[in-house]
Amino acid sequence: MGVYFDAGFVPHGFVRAPDGTITTFDAPGAGTGLFQGTGANCINPAGTIDGGFTDSSKVNHCFVRDADGTFTTFDVPGAGTAPNQGPLPLGINPRGSISGESLDTSNVFHGFVRAKDGTITTIDAPGAGTGPGQGTQCGSINPAGAITGSYIDSNNVFHGFLRTP
Repeated sequence: MGVYFDAGFVPHGFVRAPDGTITTFDAPGAGTGLFQGTGANCINPAGTIDGGFTDSSKVNHCFVRDADGTFTTFDVPGAGTAPNQGPLPLGINPRGSISGESLDTSNVFHGFVRAKDGTITTIDAPGAGTGPGQGTQCGSINPAGAITGSYIDSNNVFHGFLRTP
């Protein structure tokens, strides 16, 4: 599972089956221009892939690709809709929960977790700054639903955190 760039610098996702077959894919709504397109981020044991895509307006969005190739796209409440804003998924656990970060209209980061049923919870670590480039970024999510991440405070200092379910 991963991403490759074509000759026009458009990213596309791919997944390699155990028999060596490689399947390429593009998320519905992904742009086809320079640095638009699809990026696959993580895969869980069931073969479910989380990833992000950039549309033709250069806004970021998320997707879930089931092992059978079915796509579900989603955005995070409060995500910005200007170029380079929006959500980015960064982890998926065996249960299908996805963790990530989202950039809002003020360019502040907010973490999120999306349950397999589609419920999205935003996460702002205590002490996270609220200025541009500051805020909460969720990274990995383990099988129990614990999330590791970082936040940038109002003095632009980085801190780590662990969020338990």
